[in-house]
Amino acid sequence: MNKFILLVVILLVSNTIHAKKKTEEDILKSYLKESFPGIQINELGSKENYKLFWELIIQQTLDHTNPSKGSFPQKILLYHKGFKKPNILVTEGYNVSDRIYEASLILDANQFSVEYRFFANSKPPTIDWTLLNQKQALADLNFIQTKLAGLYKKAWIATGISKGGTTTALYSLSYPKNIKASIAYVAPFPLAQEDPRTVVHYQTKVGTPECRMKVREFQRSVLIHRLELKQLLAEMEQQDGVVFEIDKDRVIDFAAMEYPFSFWQWGFGCQDIPDKQASAKQIFEHIEEVIDFNYYDKTSCTEFLPAYFQFMTEYGYYGFDTTGISDLLINKQLSNLEFCPKNANLTYHGDYMKSMHEKATHESHNIIYIYGGLDTWTSCAVNPDPQSNALKFVKFNGGHRTRIRDFGESDKQLILKALKKWTACKTTPLPY
Repeated sequence: MNKFILLVVILLVSNTIHAKKKTEEDILKSYLKESFPGIQINELGSKENYKLFWELIIQQTLDHTNPSKGSFPQKILLYHKGFKKPNILVTEGYNVSDRIYEASLILDANQFSVEYRFFANSKPPTIDWTLLNQKQALADLNFIQTKLAGLYKKAWIATGISKGGTTTALYSLSYPKNIKASIAYVAPFPLAQEDPRTVVHYQTKVGTPECRMKVREFQRSVLIHRLELKQLLAEMEQQDGVVFEIDKDRVIDFAAMEYPFSFWQWGFGCQDIPDKQASAKQIFEHIEEVIDFNYYDKTSCTEFLPAYFQFMTEYGYYGFDTTGISDLLINKQLSNLEFCPKNANLTYHGDYMKSMHEKATHESHNIIYIYGGLDTWTSCAVNPDPQSNALKFVKFNGGHRTRIRDFGESDKQLILKALKKWTACKTTPLPY
């Protein structure tokens, strides 16, 4: 009899827990359907310590200044822990990816990762390139967050990496009432279509003169071994089914010019550079590691087409330094404009980023900027006014993959303390 009563109790408790979980799911689904008409919800199964892991496809306004132009599908990855938890808005700068961000771990938070407009499948059938700009993308985020905040009422924190890190800062500066704190990783603010600060960085500010010379010598080695590298590219095409968007001589010229930017961006060391006696195969493999020849194939060029458009028309980017290698180049006037859409107006309008850089310098509020000392993009970093409460951390010899986890304990504690103060939420050290 006692065993029977115990079994009934266990079943009742189990059913109660299940009903509670189901009710939470039902509340969320009902709210999402009401807030985002036409939403598609795809359940993606379990995800680490999250109760729910869903892919959301919402209908986003194409032109926030003229909603009559219609909508496009926009992807959001939802990682749900609870309605009473803090909320991390991940401002992806490109395609959305399935990864848990440091802020989500520090604050034990829900996470909402938003794909940038016109990347991957978050785009209309035909793209009006005039609608791919920062203001429209930030309005996307405002629309999404404002709707979600009706159910997720605790503190909201924005975070992003690289172009996404710049988006985080821009969003915080543009919609300051929406966000309690922001963490912007390796976030550049270029001030020209081809910002010369990037070249000055790898010409004079990183490494030693001997190391910088070794970088230049490797660039020459790439061009000297042009014929062998073209053959290796042809083998890559046959073996991997790669289709290059441009001819192989241009691929090699681009790779040689790109090399110093990427070498320092990703934090490589001089010991990683093949010496002058290296074979074409060794040179090829090193380029694969630092740049990746697939960067110039049809798949990658198609994937990054909207990025190049935005880089070269509004965001700003970098150019190439041909010092010491121009005699070996076949194409001496190459530009990243080559990778932009062919049917678009590519006039550069830099006023927006210049004005936002000024704002970031003097008005950054509750923003943590994280940079790597070697990273070429750090040449375009924000330097917050000391009178602001923004924090900036630069990791010595760090590259573009620099994160909070890479800093010393004292810096980590400063970050945790700031986040706790700004968000009024409990913080915990990273689990690694």
